Amino acid sequence: MIDYIRQNKTCLPAVAVITILLISLTWLFGIRTPGYAVYIDGKKEFAIKHKADLEKAINKIERAKEKACSQELELATQVECKRGFVSRSGLLSLDGAQKKLVAVLEFKVPAAAITVNGKAIAYVESKASANNLLEKLKKEYGHPEAGEKVVEVSFAEKVSIKEQKIPAKKLMSADKAFELICTGTSNPEKYTVKEGDNLWLIARRNDMYVADIVKANRLTTENLQLEQELILVKSKPYINVVTQVEGEKIEQIPFQTEVLVDKNSPRSIRVKTEGQNGEKHIVYKASKRNGIIEKTNIIEEKILKEAVNKVIVKGTQVTMVASRGGGSGSLSWPVYGTITQYYKGTSHTGLDIGGKIGQAIKAADSGYVSFVGYKGGYGNFVIVNHGNGIITRYAHCSTVNVSTGQKVSKGETIAAVGSTGRSSGPHLHFEVLVNGSFTNPLNSLR
Repeated sequence: MIDYIRQNKTCLPAVAVITILLISLTWLFGIRTPGYAVYIDGKKEFAIKHKADLEKAINKIERAKEKACSQELELATQVECKRGFVSRSGLLSLDGAQKKLVAVLEFKVPAAAITVNGKAIAYVESKASANNLLEKLKKEYGHPEAGEKVVEVSFAEKVSIKEQKIPAKKLMSADKAFELICTGTSNPEKYTVKEGDNLWLIARRNDMYVADIVKANRLTTENLQLEQELILVKSKPYINVVTQVEGEKIEQIPFQTEVLVDKNSPRSIRVKTEGQNGEKHIVYKASKRNGIIEKTNIIEEKILKEAVNKVIVKGTQVTMVASRGGGSGSLSWPVYGTITQYYKGTSHTGLDIGGKIGQAIKAADSGYVSFVGYKGGYGNFVIVNHGNGIITRYAHCSTVNVSTGQKVSKGETIAAVGSTGRSSGPHLHFEVLVNGSFTNPLNSLR
């Protein structure tokens, strides 16, 4: 053979070509085979032998999904087939292709988009569902208070509903869409209530105000349930409800404090006249945003009872603040302990915080002491005026560390926890008044 090749050197190029051709054909038909490469949204995913298998797999998946949701679907994913030589090892059967496609295919479904100022915020299953959601939102914040009637409820933003087809993964339940619209986020941090939790503890641990938690979760009571899930986010709603109301009510007129100087008693201080709040009847129109009053116009006002100024007489050597307090407007906790009873309006005008006899009670803010003394069911009682219409009151004290007219700083010890007056055990009964009206202390404390 070698002799033959030596004698026929001119045949060598042809032999080489034939050899290369045989090797190529062996590789081509042994390792690769004619077929179709399948591309999903421009990316090669797998290969199949027959194009018809791809169509069968897609149709089977689509029919199954349509049956599950009882509506006609439209393929949202771009699927392409390119004919050529493909790896034999990469070929998928009809079942294999179907399993692969189930994981990557997206289908469009009919939906209703809730748009705010031209931007789609949430997608729900139908126009009726979207309308129900918006009506629920209006009812949430559009109900009147006692003595009020609703004139108009509208949205601050331009809100519309648009029917369209969207990828199924964008569709959300009505409850999820409602939460998104109210909080302004699709993935808010959440907290599960545990044994011993209360709103102020949860708020303090997460550097929040109780009012923010109440608003984000639309709570109607401070009583929490074990395993209850709370949203921990300061709400920035996509849609704000504006309510116009008309109403009438009796409003308190807070008394002012006068300080007189007694030159004959340089070191003395006494209350000459106790202050008394007045009352007035008002007729008004108000604009509310998400249930909170933004603007009030007084239409009619009638004084029912004039306020009586409080008069303090002090000596020339007594230093105290002016007739109004000097508070920061932000209240800190006067004592730390378990809340044993929450604010309930007229039936319980403050917050009861359990403690030990003698535990320090601190001023919730800077101001001056406007009352110290024993007062019926309140027992030993301290009142601090912080100015700007804000007053805090501390009841059932065992001892008192301050006197009437004294200036106090935020966090300064003013009394000690006790059980004087009408009390079932040692605790602080803490009240907050704004412009003469009791308010929930949890809305002011941080």
